[in-house]
Amino acid sequence: MSDDLDRMSVTLPPALLAELDGVVEAGDYDSRSEATRDALRAFVTEFNQQTDLSGTLSGTVVVLYEHEHSGVTDEMSELQHDFTETIIAVHHVHLSDHLCLESIAVDGPGERIEALLDRIRPLKGVHGVKLTVVEADR
Repeated sequence: MSDDLDRMSVTLPPALLAELDGVVEAGDYDSRSEATRDALRAFVTEFNQQTDLSGTLSGTVVVLYEHEHSGVTDEMSELQHDFTETIIAVHHVHLSDHLCLESIAVDGPGERIEALLDRIRPLKGVHGVKLTVVEADR
């Protein structure tokens, strides 16, 4: 192994590992490590685009979560009350018996939108959070 690389261990559910192996076998990557490095680069880039937000922003926060997970549905509802000045609309969809998707339209100070993201990300049962910001001439 090259001196400029560090080794780490990752624990994955079998289904996710099978998906990763499928990507590698499709020929896009030479190894699990190469595919994982590429995925981590994309994750870090996306995460950095969702931090240190400033100015007035408009966009959508998309949240995928397990509605059966203890407390997550109540917390998502509580967030709507705590961020009434920032959340302008919510669209809730049942994707399956256990997965929900919420599309949360936001408008306001970047710092406040970032605070919302910071409250959603650590919730148990949340599978993913993504912010998309659009340019809005005011």
